[in-house]
Amino acid sequence: MAETKSDRPTFAAEAIPSDIKSSVFLGNPVVDNLVSCMIAMGTEVWATKRRMKVLEAVMAKKGITAKMIEEYVPTEAEKVAWEQDRDRFIDLTLGPMGDDGFRGPGADFPKRSSGERS
Repeated sequence: MAETKSDRPTFAAEAIPSDIKSSVFLGNPVVDNLVSCMIAMGTEVWATKRRMKVLEAVMAKKGITAKMIEEYVPTEAEKVAWEQDRDRFIDLTLGPMGDDGFRGPGADFPKRSSGERS
């Protein structure tokens, strides 16, 4: 690997932090919230579908049948973990629906507490 000269001038600047939750991109915060939901949902669905295709291909090669999968009964610990993952998914994909839908011109945006979505 090439060595980087530490004394050469750089043109990089520090990133300017943004407050994306307080921005309006499409002229209406409600529409922004809907688009945010749709993008998050599409991302999650496609990632899941692709992973499912890989799992199905690997399982078929190992002799796991669709019938075996349909008859599977999760343990109590799995049910709890799956419910937590479901709640995370709902917060990620539908959480923006709970964001403020209207703010008057010049209104201050409240800061989120550390327990809320980021």
